[in-house]
Amino acid sequence: MAMLLLGLVACGEQNKQTPDTPTFTKDGIVGIWELTSVSTKATVGSETVFVYVQFESSGSFTLYQKIGSGRYTKFEGTFSVTEDGKLGGKYANGTAWGPYEGSVSGSTLSLTPVGGNEVDTYKKIAEIPASVLSDLY
Repeated sequence: MAMLLLGLVACGEQNKQTPDTPTFTKDGIVGIWELTSVSTKATVGSETVFVYVQFESSGSFTLYQKIGSGRYTKFEGTFSVTEDGKLGGKYANGTAWGPYEGSVSGSTLSLTPVGGNEVDTYKKIAEIPASVLSDLY
């Protein structure tokens, strides 16, 4: 009887639920990311879009974007990830962006606009390529 009771207590301990902990956090996206694919469209008109973004632990970001054969444009601002795992922020001019639901798996970052179905996929890289930094407006 004592062994049965001990077994039930042990099983009860294993079945306890832990509170949901967001798997998508600010610390999880710190680094440099290159856009590798967009599930619905990676073009503007017929032009391909190139994006590199660097998220800093301070909550700031720098984004480099090029459309087609043009030059890269640099955008800066701040970002945050809410307790429920939503990514959003503001550009330096005060324009808000987001929210996005996201996930990080290894060196892959996936972002989906809340209420949307487009999935933007990024890969983690070591640094912004020199060719990007030398091709700014």
